[in-house]
Amino acid sequence: MTAINSVMIAGHRIKIQRSDQLDDCYGQYSHDKRTIQLAENLTEREYLPTLRHEMLHAAFHLSGISFLDSFQEESCVRCIDEIFFPAYERILKRIENNHKTNTNDEIEQ
Repeated sequence: MTAINSVMIAGHRIKIQRSDQLDDCYGQYSHDKRTIQLAENLTEREYLPTLRHEMLHAAFHLSGISFLDSFQEESCVRCIDEIFFPAYERILKRIENNHKTNTNDEIEQ
């Protein structure tokens, strides 16, 4: 897998690092350091969902949403991870399949 060293979020460059110091989690975002740390032992299958999860934490912090008094950040991140992204990915797959079907119909005609 290609290593990703940084990502731009809301105009801020966020460094991405692997770490063997994350004992009880897959990753974490440090707002003060503008850094995402990902566990060194993540499998290829775990890498992108974990990176996406930590990018959501970064986006919430950079937008200021995380600093609201009654904001439950982890609940919102998990909602987006577990409900929104799977639904969005299914829509993308359907669009892709429809495009393939339409392209094949055009070729056959």
